[in-house]
Parts: sequence; structure tokens; C-alpha cells
Amino acid sequence: MSISLQTQKMMQLLAQVILADGHIFATEIEALALGTVKLGLKDEDGALLSSAATRQWFKDYLQELNTTWSTTPKDIVLTQLILSLAEWPDKQAVVDVLENISLADANLHREEKLLISIVKAYWQYDGLDAPGARIEV
Repeated sequence: MSISLQTQKMMQLLAQVILADGHIFATEIEALALGTVKLGLKDEDGALLSSAATRQWFKDYLQELNTTWSTTPKDIVLTQLILSLAEWPDKQAVVDVLENISLADANLHREEKLLISIVKAYWQYDGLDAPGARIEV
């Protein structure tokens, strides 16, 4: 299965809310899988990502994070990721999915809430969905 770079980035952003508090729960991974369906994320062949494909992607992503060393500070990488998705067409749906994932373990952690607030701030959330609105990166 091949996934486009933009879809990969969105999945990485969604995964950040799972990783934010340092604990990974099965319910959060399931919420991630449901979120990819809600957002209509597809592979490069245009097929919707299945729950199984999303779970496998997350497993592979964790392995990649654990084996790849970056000299770029984590907050810079996250900022670049968020800004690279600033043109995503339905930001409200993304924020909804982030919130659903954060609540999947029945506890909204401070780190998760902060991440969602940062996404909204960087995306200049209020009004950004208006036609022609852009963020220059």
C-alpha cells in the first residue's frame, strides 16, 4: 500500500495527539482509524484507508520514530508539519478528529489540549476556511 505524502502528513498529525501524553491506548488507535475514514483519507490508488491499514501504518510510524534520529528539535518538526497542512480543505473535520482521538482514552490530557490549540493557532483557525484564505509559509 502506498500513501501520498500529504496523506502521510495528515496521519502523522493525527498520531501526534496519541503520542502527546506519552501513553498509547488501543482506543486511541481505533479513534485514529475512525478518523482516517471520517476524513476520507485514501491511498495513492484512491481507495479509502481501512482500519487495518491505518493500524499497520501507525505501528510502522512508531517503529520509524523509534529508529530514526533527527537533529531538528521536536517542536520545530511539529510546527513544520502543522504548517505544511495549512491548505487542508476541511480544517473543522481535522480538529474534530483530533479531539475525538484525544478523548478516546476517556481523559483529555493537558498535552493533547495544547496540541489541538497549537494546530488551531497555526492554522489561524477562525476564518481560515473562508474562500481564498491562505497562510503563507
